[in-house]
Parts: sequence; C-alpha cells; structure tokens
Amino acid sequence: MNVLVETFEQLFPLYFFILLGALLRKTKIFPESMSQPLNRLVFIVFISTALFVSTYDTNLAEAADLKAILFAVLAVLVLAAGGLLFAAKRIKSRARAAVIAQSAYRSNFNLHGLIYGTLLFGAARIGVTSLLIAVTVPLFNVLSVFIFAFMTGDKPTPRAILGKLATNPIIIAVLLALFFQLTSWKLPGLVYLPLNQIAQAAGPLALMAAGSSLTFQGLKKNRSLIVTGSVMRLTLAPLLLLPPALLLGFRDITLLSLLVCLGGPVASPLPPMAYEMGGDGELASQLVAVTSLFSLFTLHTFILFLRFAGFL
Repeated sequence: MNVLVETFEQLFPLYFFILLGALLRKTKIFPESMSQPLNRLVFIVFISTALFVSTYDTNLAEAADLKAILFAVLAVLVLAAGGLLFAAKRIKSRARAAVIAQSAYRSNFNLHGLIYGTLLFGAARIGVTSLLIAVTVPLFNVLSVFIFAFMTGDKPTPRAILGKLATNPIIIAVLLALFFQLTSWKLPGLVYLPLNQIAQAAGPLALMAAGSSLTFQGLKKNRSLIVTGSVMRLTLAPLLLLPPALLLGFRDITLLSLLVCLGGPVASPLPPMAYEMGGDGELASQLVAVTSLFSLFTLHTFILFLRFAGFL
C-alpha cells in the first residue's frame, strides 16, 4: 500500500498539469490556435534548455552507462524493424503504414523521460536519462526519414539527413553541454541561473501544452489502426524488452529511463513530419493523443510492478 500511495503522490503532478492544460483549452484560456506555437516553444526553448542543464550538471563518469546506451540503440532498432515488417505486410496504404511502423519505436522520450525521471528520482539523477535522450532522439529521426522514404518511394540524401540532425534543438543542446563538460569550462552564475529557471519550468509547461493539445476528433475512421499502434507502443514494446533489460541488471533511474523510452507515448514531432513527408498526418496526430492519454495508466502500471518487485 505504501508503494501505491508513494508512487501516486510522486506522479500526481503529471496528471495535474495535463488536466490543467486540457481545462485551459476547454475554457479558451489556451485557444486552439495557440496549441502548435506553444508546443514549438516548449520543444525548442524549454525542453532543450532542460536537457542542456541536466547534461551540464551531470557527472559524466557516473552517468555514461555504455551498456544502457547500447541496449537502448539495439532495442529501438529491433522495434523499428518489427514495426516496418508488420506495417509493410499488413497495411495497404503506404502513408498509413509509415505512421504505424514508427509507432512501434518512436516514443516521446525527450519529454517524458525528463519528467518521469525528475518526479521519481529528482533532477540531480537524470543525467543518464539526458545521455540516453541524446543518443535515441537522433536515431528516431534517422529511422523516420528512412521509413518515410521507403514507404513513399523517395531517396533521402546523406546531406538531408545530416541537415535534420544538425538543426535539431535537442541534439544541439546536449552537444553544447558536453562541450562544457569536456573542456571543464563553467558558465557564469549570471547565465546559469536563468537557464536553470527555464529548465525547472520545462516540465509543468510541457505537460500543460500536452494537455491543451489532446484532441480525439475523427477517431472512428482510424479506430483499428489506432488500437494497433497504441498496443504496439504502450504494451508490446515494453513487455518484449523489459525482461532482457532486467536480466542485464538495469535498475533505478536507468531502468526507468529505458521503460519510458520503450513504453512511452508516440512522439509529438511525428504528425508534422508525417504531413511533410507523405505520411498520414491525421492518423499520427490521433496516435499521439490516444497514447499520451493511455500512457498515464500503462506507465503507472509498469512503474508500480517494478517498484513492488524491488527494481525501482
């Protein structure tokens, strides 16, 4: 019972801020027209700054878990291959197949990894999460480019792929923080203080933005594909890969980070990318909304199980 209560208390801010965001949209304080620019602001400024600060403050010698990084990369590749094979064989529409294939592996880890890690273990211990994000997010992007290209018949050039990676705010933020780490340069307190304040605001603002963006219009048309993509993302992926993660000895913040990476909701950048690259943007948006909602229950359930078993 103590584990139930403690876990609920620690994760309550997650539910509170998402519900608050939904309420603000319902009452028109966050109008619908504000949703996209708000999410863009959160992604480019707040989440990137939070990743910079957490990586900058991290003891790299303690946080650089190469075994965890290798496992995360292999796990993402396995999920991507499985999702692509399933979608290519079972779904006739290439635009829809491209989206479903990515729902197998592409989670919103850059946001939810930071939030769950901070809520359950504190900001001082999420360095390993930041490093895993720095590795998996570029991998997500590269795989997405290739999957869309494979499904639509385009041929991505190395220059185009490198361009997408080089302009990704998350990658820039982590690389900049690693530069400070490796050179032992220190930011002046005058600069660090406002950056840290932005980082502390990232979680609440990101969750409110996510809550204000939830929309479930048009679900009936894509119901079977939404169920398929959601089950793959929220249950099959973690059920398949958590056992080997446990056998390899991952525990505490590292295990939690892998859980959220493998079992978190569909990544919010997927819909705009789908619209841009010939995928079904509407289906992608619906998957983001549905998995964002139901991940509150599935991730909570996985966390409770791992805590009862003594792994977290």
